[in-house]
Amino acid sequence: MLVIGDDEERLRLRRALSGEGWRVIPAGSAAQAQQMAAQQSFEIAVVDNRLPDERGFRVVSAVGGPGVSTVALLRDEDTMERIVGIELGADYYMRSPVNPRELVARVKQILRKRERAGEEASGRLYVGDLEIDPDLVEVRRGDRKIRLSPREFKLLYTLAKSPGRVFQRVSLLRQVWGEDEYIDERTVNVYVQRLRAKLGGNPDEPEIIETVRGFGYRLRRPG
Repeated sequence: MLVIGDDEERLRLRRALSGEGWRVIPAGSAAQAQQMAAQQSFEIAVVDNRLPDERGFRVVSAVGGPGVSTVALLRDEDTMERIVGIELGADYYMRSPVNPRELVARVKQILRKRERAGEEASGRLYVGDLEIDPDLVEVRRGDRKIRLSPREFKLLYTLAKSPGRVFQRVSLLRQVWGEDEYIDERTVNVYVQRLRAKLGGNPDEPEIIETVRGFGYRLRRPG
């Protein structure tokens, strides 16, 4: 996993994570993090929001991607900071300075969720021209391959398993995010907006993810 942060905290977290047998790639700046991301593969990125050369959340979009879960370390509880992190692809949040044991527990939780998601995968889903493959963690719309973060993929997959069904925001939070900290219903709104932008489609047609005012969201049933 990639750990990005200042020297003191990065060292503490590296020791704790390495002690569990995980391979840890340290980075002390945004530039170094992007260089490491280009050269090595990893499943989890731990990103401190305060870096010497860049706001940490700006690094999330560079080091994140398919198969990478990002844990953002917040120095305060600023709601706008969380929203910026969500928009840039952060998946989890923890208060910084973080207790190393708490981070270890969170990483184990992420890995357990990945295992369960793999066990629950039950073949491809087709909704109109949308193809969702949980085994390859791939999404296509027509001939276009769409790149989604792990959290975006899980949200889309949850909606696609029951096209036409209205999901309340609190239900989507429980199914997609579980009991993660610092998460409220506005998080779902931000992720739906990101999914709509990435899925695209015909501007003359309704959004593939529809808002049901006062209730939540549903994936539009084709036909």
